[in-house]
Amino acid sequence: MIDVLILISQRHIVIALAIVGALLVTAGSLVSKPRSRNAPEPDRRDDEQSVLARRLTTIGYIVTMASIALFIVAGFVSDLRP
Repeated sequence: MIDVLILISQRHIVIALAIVGALLVTAGSLVSKPRSRNAPEPDRRDDEQSVLARRLTTIGYIVTMASIALFIVAGFVSDLRP
């Protein structure tokens, strides 16, 4: 079990997850429809574009949180590495 934690908490994996998470959140915000100040409130209906934007953002935050968790794990297992 410790070997698996050491393996998945390597520096390049943690950094890659952080970058992928940030890109997904950015893509989610770019996909969402921009609203101007004078635009009326959008309907409560979810169109495909807003659903995609929310899913991309949610997945991006989950990947980023996984990166943060692995960063914390890496700090705890750093003394156990050979």
